[in-house]
Amino acid sequence: MGTWMRNAVRKKKQFYIERLVQSGLAANREQLEGWTMAELRREYEQFHPARTTEGGSRYEQTSARTGETHH
Repeated sequence: MGTWMRNAVRKKKQFYIERLVQSGLAANREQLEGWTMAELRREYEQFHPARTTEGGSRYEQTSARTGETHH
């Protein structure tokens, strides 16, 4: 993978981590660093449906990774 692509993936991963931490869906930044890009994106999109193409309700959903219900 080229340098440009590695940097793009790293920045996108950091974006998802920052948003999950800021929204209170995850408190342990170090744990999130070990997640794959797909896991981070899935978790982010599950709780931010207004920013996805699928839409839906973000209330009373359960985290696929942690099994916790978020309001």
